This record gives sequence, C-alpha cells and structure tokens, in this order.
Amino acid sequence: MLLKGMLLSFSDPVLGLVPTIVFCQYNPVEVTRTFTVTNPGGGGATAGGTAGAPARTAPLPAGEEYTLKLEFDATDGLETGGPLTTALGISPRLAALEMLMQPVGSSLLGGLVGDLLGAGKPKGHAIPVGRPPLVFFAWGPARITPVRVKSMVIRETAFDALLNPTHATVDVGLTVLRTADLPKDEKLARLAADYYRGAREVKSVLQLPQMLELGG
Repeated sequence: MLLKGMLLSFSDPVLGLVPTIVFCQYNPVEVTRTFTVTNPGGGGATAGGTAGAPARTAPLPAGEEYTLKLEFDATDGLETGGPLTTALGISPRLAALEMLMQPVGSSLLGGLVGDLLGAGKPKGHAIPVGRPPLVFFAWGPARITPVRVKSMVIRETAFDALLNPTHATVDVGLTVLRTADLPKDEKLARLAADYYRGAREVKSVLQLPQMLELGG
C-alpha cells in the first residue's frame, strides 16, 4: 500500500464540527526542508528561576519549515463521471487547502449555520477564534507534527468548459510548531511535537550502525 501525505485540521474555520483533511493526490517528487537557528544566544522557554536572579532558559530546537510541491488532477474523476468533479473540477480540493490559511471564526458560512442552529459561534476550536487553524502534517509514521500554513502558491494549469480548474500545482509552505510554540492545553499537538522531535533524535543515533550497512 502506498502511503500518502496529508494535512489535517480539527479547527475547521467553516463549521467547527468536522475536520479538514487534504490528502496528497500524488506524493510530491520534492519536499524541501529549511532549518534556522532561532535562539543563537541560548535563550528560549523559561525553565525556572529564583527571585532576584535571572531566570534560566531552556534552548529551543532549531526552527524548521517545509515546502511541498503538490499536484492535483481531475482526470480520474472525470473519466468515472463523478458528479462533483464534473461540476466543479478540483476546486473543492483547492478550497480546502485555502481554508487552512483562513482565521478561525471568520467564515461566512459557519456564521450562518451557527445562527440557524441557534448555537452561536462554534466551540471547541483547537486555537482561539481569529488565529490561523492548527494543522497537523503527516508524512509517514515518523513525521507527524503540528504546523502552521504560512504560504501557498496555486498554479491552475487546465480548465473545463466552465473554467473550473482541472489540473493545478500548489507550493505549500509550512512552519513546524515546537512544543514551546503551543499552549499547554493543546495536549494532542504538544504530544505530536514531542514525538516528531524524539523520532529525529532516535534516528540520529541509528546513523552510527547504519554506517556499517553503507560500508562506513
């Protein structure tokens, strides 16, 4: 079975009821990762301190960003006569991606649904209203981490008769969120951040025996 990467958010900016899940239709041929030192002076999250003395700080892990080159195509859906694909092309998939950058609670549709249901503003968002959705990026078993979608470039390269896009490539920029970047009540996200960091540390130790496999 071919594993596919995905972006998942429980803080749906439209309804706040169901998660937004965007699978990579085709796994990208290229994933770019960029690391930056965020605390060259050794500063970081406060680890404690006594009155009258400077607080000791724990160094933060290096900042990390991903750039994914995604591709979406409507060919399969059009060949099988899928009604949504026939009517809208791949625009629903692109719209789901775009919503990952919209502030929570800003949705016109979500407000109308809330008013109709008498529920007011949706509750239970993973992050406060007005901030970008908290997103989980999954790229295989060892790379599952909370991220923030910081940029998106969509290139629509083919269209149907109604000018709905039928093929597009998307460059998505993701900022990896570290444990110190997350509120303490975000237990699932903090657990994922610790898991992601721990998996990297374990793999770094395994490079020593791997040297024997690769002939030194």
